[in-house]
Amino acid sequence: MTQNIFKHWALLGYLVLVWGFAFALIAVALESFHPLFIVWCRLWMGALVVYCVWRWRQQRWSLGREWWPRLTLLSLTGNIIPFSLIAWAEQSVPSAEVGILMALMPIATLLLAHWLLDHEPLTWRRFAGVVVGFAGVGLLVGDDLLSAGASGQWPGQVAALLATISYAFNGVYAKRLPAQEPVALSVGTLVIGSILLAMPALWAQAAGPGFDATAGATSVLIVLGVMATGVATWCYFVVVTERGPGFLSTINYLIPAVAFTAGTFFLAEPWGWEHLVALTMILLGVGLIQVRQAR
Repeated sequence: MTQNIFKHWALLGYLVLVWGFAFALIAVALESFHPLFIVWCRLWMGALVVYCVWRWRQQRWSLGREWWPRLTLLSLTGNIIPFSLIAWAEQSVPSAEVGILMALMPIATLLLAHWLLDHEPLTWRRFAGVVVGFAGVGLLVGDDLLSAGASGQWPGQVAALLATISYAFNGVYAKRLPAQEPVALSVGTLVIGSILLAMPALWAQAAGPGFDATAGATSVLIVLGVMATGVATWCYFVVVTERGPGFLSTINYLIPAVAFTAGTFFLAEPWGWEHLVALTMILLGVGLIQVRQAR
């Protein structure tokens, strides 16, 4: 029992680190790669890793034809759209700030679940969490939305917020699907995503930065694909299946803090008091909406 607890906390710590540092790694990869190319490499590298895990566990493919449209929608809303929006946003918004904005994802999930699921009511406590969380977002985005000129960061900030909505829809939609082997679902979504994005990504890279990438950006891209997508996906499903989503929800508090620290400390990105206050407010909102889960 003690070994299992240690394993689960170790896997949780790994997810917090790789997903928290992923925002800073994307910023480094953008020096040589187009956002779509970064996303495509993450998908096919991640698919390769998870496929190896699937074969190592000697599992059989049990998903019929009716699952291909479902896997496509899961890949679009859980991989292609949010990954692309985050990478595009980081072209104009510091990775630390994008990480803070992504903390809104549990709140967006709650709002969608309230309308699309029967067992997720929007209580007064949760409503207070939504208000506090959006107030924190407004503190970050408000000035840029009100300022004139095309040089503002608001398009990237809005893109990051749209990524949280895409993730939220993905989570709610996944809850409505029949239960299936999670590793097989992961293999299917990553493979489909890499196929759909292959041609657009290769064209964008060839027409834009080209394929003369630096060694540092290439190394970071491999880390993003193998460690932050492939291995992280496998760890995610191990934790969810063995401990449940309630235990995993702890990362909602930690990943934004790690992303903020990685961006400001390792990349020397600018920050101010409003970032700390916004981060605190958003995490407080996440805490309010997750009180019932903790109990």
